[in-house]
Amino acid sequence: MIEVRKIKTKEEYVYANKMAKKNGHSVPCATHVLHNKEGDVVGLWSLASVPMVFVWSHEDKMDKTDSIYCNETLHALMDEKGYKEFLIACDKDSPYYKYMDKFGYESLDWETCIFSKNLK
Repeated sequence: MIEVRKIKTKEEYVYANKMAKKNGHSVPCATHVLHNKEGDVVGLWSLASVPMVFVWSHEDKMDKTDSIYCNETLHALMDEKGYKEFLIACDKDSPYYKYMDKFGYESLDWETCIFSKNLK
């Protein structure tokens, strides 16, 4: 049986993420750790805690200066909300993709698809 526990300390967070990395995975902003019956860390969940940004910018009507301004404004707004870290989605087909590192973003190197579920 799997036991799900809310992560309560920084040490628990660091250790659980270390176990995920050891297994070739990561879960940003993890909130819960999963343990098997032997007490091993076997999973992580991030339940509604990931500050996630989705952006659309018109390819023909925004220039480089507009993009830089918007990026700086985005950072200021996230900081104002108290976030120390956030994720931003960027499709590999986006003209911005090749510049994300220049904007200061670090790739998570995921081949992950994000799905949506309507609960109503």
